[in-house]
Amino acid sequence: MNFLEKISIISEYITKYFFYIMFILVIVNILLRYIFNINFIFMQELVMYLHAFIFLFGISICLKENSHVRIDVFSNKLDAEVKKYIEILGTVFLVIPFCLFVLYESTPIIIRSWEMLESSGEPGGLPFIYILKSSIYVFASLLLIQALGRLVK
Repeated sequence: MNFLEKISIISEYITKYFFYIMFILVIVNILLRYIFNINFIFMQELVMYLHAFIFLFGISICLKENSHVRIDVFSNKLDAEVKKYIEILGTVFLVIPFCLFVLYESTPIIIRSWEMLESSGEPGGLPFIYILKSSIYVFASLLLIQALGRLVK
């Protein structure tokens, strides 16, 4: 098992457990709100953060498992060899440049957020929006790793 596969397995594991935690938090939040009439803003924000993490980290998992969205109407009519070349071209000219663009463009936003230790504007909200914004880096990095891993295969 190489380094890229280990990172992929770890990201899958983390994403799966984020989903479980988010599910439990939603149930607890519903119970607290509608049975006990208690509402915690930080729990709602934590669910939103976990949802964002699951979505962002899940994109690379979809690419790894080849379950991402395609236009099947066109691809079903093509040879396996042509599909392979289209996959390579799409990875080289679309996915990798997109990842590099996201990394480049998000850098000032993430740095600024860390410098000011950006927190929620809501009273009782979570004090670490900078971690949420850093997940953009993780998303682009994981997607880039998966794309490079697909090219190597």
